[in-house]
Amino acid sequence: MSFTEALQSLRLAQKSSRGVSLYSRWLNRPLGRVFAAGAATLGISPNVVTLLSALATAAGLVLLVLAPVSLVTGIGVAALLVIGFALDSADGQVARLTGASSPAGEWLDHVVDAGKMVAVHAGVLIALWRHDAEPGWLAVALAYQFVSVAFFAALTLFPLLRRGEATAPAAAPSTVRAVALLPADYGILALAFVLWGMPSAFLAVYTALFAATTLIAAALSVKWFRQLSASPR
Repeated sequence: MSFTEALQSLRLAQKSSRGVSLYSRWLNRPLGRVFAAGAATLGISPNVVTLLSALATAAGLVLLVLAPVSLVTGIGVAALLVIGFALDSADGQVARLTGASSPAGEWLDHVVDAGKMVAVHAGVLIALWRHDAEPGWLAVALAYQFVSVAFFAALTLFPLLRRGEATAPAAAPSTVRAVALLPADYGILALAFVLWGMPSAFLAVYTALFAATTLIAAALSVKWFRQLSASPR
């Protein structure tokens, strides 16, 4: 299969956009689709793509922690995190395209995602500590890490616990919802590191994303809990 053929096949086999933010819909998935087409053409397995995603993310966080605070560092960190996120989208697309989906691959993908949720905020925490940030900012990073991990667990477990249930036909994707979900999208957090060279601006945006993510996580968690409570046992 050529790259062009793989790309065309992937365009016709995308998951629903319902409940997905505009960033993931219009930026992350299309970029992941390009990576997926390249991986499929080169014979790279979905699990290897998952590991490449982890390596790109790890490289970005090492840069964040060890490099000087500067515009160049911030752009480099943002680029690596964005690439890692796109590769995270690509692994599933490769699996669907090549018929290589497996429980082991899904497990690996979720483990790497969970590690990423912990590592990105740990990286911010360590970098802030190394550059003598006020203790309050360290507390923000810790709290953001807690919310991100809890939200990821809720997001992952909800559909798993509802497997086998009859569900209503999926509604058309809502643009308003897609915009509202932007602050909780990992891709937006990744792009925020472009401001790393301007600490005051970065910390303001980082804190705003934390506050918005907390509100979104709380609202969705209440909704999911009510739906699960009403589910047949």
